[in-house]
Amino acid sequence: MIRRGAAAVLVLAALGAPAVARAAPADEQLAQSLFDAGRLLMDKGDYARACPMLAESQRLDPGGGTLLNLAVCHEREGKLGLAWTELNQALSQALKDGRKDREATAREHMAAIEPKLPRLLLRYGKGGAAPPEGLVIELDGTTTSAAMLGVATPLDAGRHAVKVTAPGFEPFVWQGDVTPEKTTDVTIAELKPVAPKADPPRGPAPLPPRNAERSTTTAVILGASAGALLVGAGVTYALSLSAASDANDACIRDRSFCANDDGVSAVSRARAFTWVSLGMAGAGAATGVAALAMGLVSVVTHVKGATLTVTPSASGATVGAGAAF
Repeated sequence: MIRRGAAAVLVLAALGAPAVARAAPADEQLAQSLFDAGRLLMDKGDYARACPMLAESQRLDPGGGTLLNLAVCHEREGKLGLAWTELNQALSQALKDGRKDREATAREHMAAIEPKLPRLLLRYGKGGAAPPEGLVIELDGTTTSAAMLGVATPLDAGRHAVKVTAPGFEPFVWQGDVTPEKTTDVTIAELKPVAPKADPPRGPAPLPPRNAERSTTTAVILGASAGALLVGAGVTYALSLSAASDANDACIRDRSFCANDDGVSAVSRARAFTWVSLGMAGAGAATGVAALAMGLVSVVTHVKGATLTVTPSASGATVGAGAAF
């Protein structure tokens, strides 16, 4: 592990140290270059560019000194929650490595930022309700331990999102801001069980309403009656024609004169049959219209949904109807 820290300032100047596991030579060289470039940018106050370089250096060739420099960089960038986490990790590594200088530096920076830390305190339910089994907490899209319930967790200042889920329950979602030097207290509403889905209906389709059956029966009866009346009108009209023919043989129409009683009777029959035929034809037509209306009522009653559309066109309009049975 190449020692890092020749370019560091203040107490960070000599914080480089060998890592437990050695990285590949190429990774060590790139990590050292990134570390040196990151430290120069830190000296210039360009933390937005310096911190990613130090983070990549730490990923390629992890070391306690690089981690401590990265934590200080994030602290100066204003990401206090992230810096606090990295300082804790650097402190643990310093204690493990026996590096008193790094331990003292980590503790010094932790003491400086602790009063400024934004924190998020999650509680479940009211009155100490127990969370359901399998509870999962996602903080800003990353799954965290449910052990954070009831613990004020340091975060970077700004907006954060929390999603709480559990098998068989509806999720709880919270979004809000955390601010420096304050603890944002959020109570997670008790999760509600997921409503069971209704099973689809089984067996034969339900019978149509009784009103639909009555309409159908009435339409059939009226239709049959209309047919009978129209047939009767045709028969009586034929009889009127036959009687009129007999009257023509025995009577002189222009003079209203009939040679015998049979002629007079034929004229009377012709008139009577004509009126009966007209009456039956009118009644049959009216009954037919009623049958058609009742048939439409029956169809509409059976239909679960119907739509009527009118589509304009250059030549007029198109009317369409649709239904679901």
